[in-house]
Amino acid sequence: MNPRSDDNAAPALLEVGSLEVAIAGETRLSGVSLTLGAGEILGLVGASGSGKSLTALAILGLLPPRSRRSGRILLNGRDLVPLTERELSAVRGLDLGMVFQEPMTALNPLLSIGAQVAETARLHAAAGRREAERLARQALARVGLDASRQSLERYPHELSGGQRQRVAIAMATVLTPAVLIADEPTTALDMTSQAQVLGCLRDLVRLTGMGIVLVTHDMSVIAANTTRVAVMHRGRIIEHGATRAILRRPAEPQTQALVDAARLERPRRARGSGAAPTPPVLEIIDVVHDYPQRRRALWPPPPPWRALDHVSLEVGAGEIVGLVGESGSGKSSLLRVLLALDAPAGGTVRLRGENFTDARGARQRRMRRDIQAVFQDPYGSFDPEWSIERLVAEPCHLLDPHPGPAERARMVAEALERVGLAASDARRHPHEFSGGQRQRIAIARAMITAPAVIALDEALSALDVLVRAQILALLAELADAAKLSFLFISHDLAVVRAIADRVYVMQRGRIIEHGPTLSVFDSPQDAYTAALLAAAPSLDAVLA
Repeated sequence: MNPRSDDNAAPALLEVGSLEVAIAGETRLSGVSLTLGAGEILGLVGASGSGKSLTALAILGLLPPRSRRSGRILLNGRDLVPLTERELSAVRGLDLGMVFQEPMTALNPLLSIGAQVAETARLHAAAGRREAERLARQALARVGLDASRQSLERYPHELSGGQRQRVAIAMATVLTPAVLIADEPTTALDMTSQAQVLGCLRDLVRLTGMGIVLVTHDMSVIAANTTRVAVMHRGRIIEHGATRAILRRPAEPQTQALVDAARLERPRRARGSGAAPTPPVLEIIDVVHDYPQRRRALWPPPPPWRALDHVSLEVGAGEIVGLVGESGSGKSSLLRVLLALDAPAGGTVRLRGENFTDARGARQRRMRRDIQAVFQDPYGSFDPEWSIERLVAEPCHLLDPHPGPAERARMVAEALERVGLAASDARRHPHEFSGGQRQRIAIARAMITAPAVIALDEALSALDVLVRAQILALLAELADAAKLSFLFISHDLAVVRAIADRVYVMQRGRIIEHGPTLSVFDSPQDAYTAALLAAAPSLDAVLA
């Protein structure tokens, strides 16, 4: 470990010393030591599996069964390690708060947001109904949400991703705990929502003096929002100190690798001219899609909500096209129309020059092999009981004639090797692979039908910077060598800049700007595009 001095360190609210964690007899954390001062944001970074989230869970006492924890965890001078579960439950929420990565799993879908925030006050402060509601309103207002009674009665599904994360922050901070642990709180958010949530966390530190441990794999977020950083590798803190000093001059090769990967250099691919080849393999022409709105009793039905408003887009052979925009801009709706999961109210989708929108029956089934998708969470799209061979071969039912067992095994082996895995991996199961390997398996599955285009829906947002760089290099190689085409849907503008030949920007169901990626990003013509770019943190800009 290479500590660097910080003469301006605030008095410690949280002090972790020589923390050791073993699960089922296997050591997962070893000698972890860190401090957090009042009014400070401490960054905790590292590759997947380095121990970041496990450290956060160990501090909270939320370790899995068959775990053993030793060392000391001092919160305002009180050691949490020897406390019973009942004693820890009294600390969580009152003195120690937690914000998780995915707010929809942390929020109860059956309770209004006001009731959920007030529940923390009622449980931990024995507040009455009116006092708990007052505290809930105060907490929601503090994180920038409407605190009116009507707003408090909304449910999680009625909020955007950024709003749900703010509710989660309000729940964790309603009683103004001394320390807040935020574990990847912005991973699934678009750039604007991410900037708002991070601004909310900074405001809480400024207004309340609490300390925050910010766990993330995004080095630009760390650079822009933390004063000190601790870098983890294989369950140990290998380097810690002032954020800018560490990121500008890393002492450890693992830290240097994280910084280099975060800079997202163009992966070994000559950028095209920005003009789509003719004819395109995918054409979305003037597509319109509406969603019906909920009807209220005794009132006439409201007009449908227009999710896609005359959207046009095209992807050429061997081209990587980016599609960016905030949550709710229409990206996911467009993907559903593109995959023929929803029928558009107007317009056409063409694959290899053939009308896919009007295809039915056997013709639609035949054409489906030309468009495949890779989703954000590959584990969620895999049956955990299936072998990798069965998973990768799943789309083969779209092929005519169906390949026999020997041919299917050959196709799976070839697809796995093309994405950098071994043919022998076909006999294994999803839980035996890392997140990056599972995403490679998802890409192999998408490739097996030799499609015209693969749509990637936030496929890299949950991956750490090292794995993300590897997958970007793989996509570039496949686009060049196999002439595969990709529609890359993402809220991460840095990733799109690194990989896409051309980019389309969506807002409120419309394409508002498109063109060669560097031209659009360096000289945006629309104010919305400029606002998105301004909200995206840049590691080099922060460290300049």
